[in-house]
Amino acid sequence: MRRLLILALVPLSVAACGGNDSKQTGGETPATTSTEAQSGYVNAGNQVCIASDKRIFKIGRLSRDPKGWARTATSARQALAEMKKVRPPAARADAFQQMLRYGNALALSIQEVHDSLVKKDYDTASAAQLAAGQIQDRVHKAARAAGLTFCQQSLTNWPA
Repeated sequence: MRRLLILALVPLSVAACGGNDSKQTGGETPATTSTEAQSGYVNAGNQVCIASDKRIFKIGRLSRDPKGWARTATSARQALAEMKKVRPPAARADAFQQMLRYGNALALSIQEVHDSLVKKDYDTASAAQLAAGQIQDRVHKAARAAGLTFCQQSLTNWPA
């Protein structure tokens, strides 16, 4: 039986950073400069990643127990929902959408790890976990292109 490689999965980081309740559509209001809009976007996106990071950290080490993977998948979906509320400036929109697509793929891979562990299909779980790690790297790269500074990092060790 293969041992599962334990990954430090970012919430979308998953996958997916951003939690701004504003109704901005990427354009600025007359009183908002482009720099202010960019700063608000980065702050909102990074706050989603920070919250997601903290949720993932609280889950602890992942193992063959599917319960941790279920909680991780739920956290990834939550981070994606929060990130979808963030409105990037037009110059960052394509990279942001790419990050969301990779975040969704990451959440699906995490769910596949869980589902495979429930079935005790360790080979498939291991393959899905490896895929999740590779997709996570793509999420980080897309976050960098989207200008989300915190979202491009691996998990931070938050105090307990």
